[in-house]
Amino acid sequence: MISGSADLFDETRRILIEAGAKATADVVQLDDGKGHLFTVYEADPSVDWDWREDPISLRRGVQMPDLADAVACVVECRWEGLFARVVQHISANLSQAAWVLDGDGVLWDASDVDPSGVCL
Repeated sequence: MISGSADLFDETRRILIEAGAKATADVVQLDDGKGHLFTVYEADPSVDWDWREDPISLRRGVQMPDLADAVACVVECRWEGLFARVVQHISANLSQAAWVLDGDGVLWDASDVDPSGVCL
């Protein structure tokens, strides 16, 4: 997950804790009650090239954001439906816009992730 918010991880952590997640200083994990987990880590700035580097495909309707000052969080989730719901919830409660870079290098607006099309 990528955003212009310098506090992306802290905001995400707060939002998920309010939704019932458990957290440590550097990991937050939400369990959907079925044992399906949505886990967020603060991204290591030394590997920013991984998500800043071209090419990035844009999901239809997404405008390429300026990534110069953006920050990222690493999200692990194996269930597309859970992933889409939680990312949309986080996005709706962040102070700034957010995007998701999926496993195929497609950039999604975090408020509009399609579980049938996102590659985890």
